[in-house]
Amino acid sequence: MINKRVVTAINVLMLTAVFSVVARAQEPYRLNDKEVKKLMAQLKKDRGRFRKSFDSSLDRSRLNGTNREDNINQFLKNYEDATERLYSRFKDNKAVGADVEAVLDGAAEIDTFMTRRLASERAERDWAAVRQDLRRLAEAYNVSWRWWS
Repeated sequence: MINKRVVTAINVLMLTAVFSVVARAQEPYRLNDKEVKKLMAQLKKDRGRFRKSFDSSLDRSRLNGTNREDNINQFLKNYEDATERLYSRFKDNKAVGADVEAVLDGAAEIDTFMTRRLASERAERDWAAVRQDLRRLAEAYNVSWRWWS
């Protein structure tokens, strides 16, 4: 007959193994560095496409040549600077969630403008692609955003 201590030990080991598997299944999915690098390249591509369509849209809008256009262009520059810092820090293996938050904060100003539907449909589509990239980037770094709808 099997000793009660042995049975208890086996049960404890089995429960520990089950909880370990469950805990691993609940961990958030994390992109590896190769996937993050690919995502950043896609973000850079989509950001460039958006910048072109947005500039074209501004040039044809009532905002062309106004102080408001200058402010919007400054928002874009701040966002672009934050993404460049993120790319640079990622290449040096120093990128952290705070870098992603800075990118998201810069993008929030643009998003506010874009939600007012003052840009062309093409610029809106291009911004939607950038937003998707930003969402994936935030998830990869486990960063939440306050401005996402």
